[in-house]
Amino acid sequence: MIQTIDEYKIIENGEVVGEIALWQYSNQKFPQIEYKVKLEHQNKGIMTRHLPIYLDRIKGFGKVLAVVMEDNLISIKLLLANGFKELGKINNKRIFICEL
Repeated sequence: MIQTIDEYKIIENGEVVGEIALWQYSNQKFPQIEYKVKLEHQNKGIMTRHLPIYLDRIKGFGKVLAVVMEDNLISIKLLLANGFKELGKINNKRIFICEL
């Protein structure tokens, strides 16, 4: 079972270009942050600008997880730059945690 805890629409120039969400998966102790930017808006620094805003918005929430494919080096760099610490790997995914 998955429960949505929070959603944040990324709006630039009046257009929704992406989103960040916090989900609670029934098999996880901590909620998981997930984010995406529309393909045509990727590689423009959008998530670099908006992830810190979102993390500040949910400050004090506690611990949150992030799960990233091990070859997604841009996302890994983004998480590390925003205070996430790597917990380990499961199959081809890297698991990160952040205390907010």
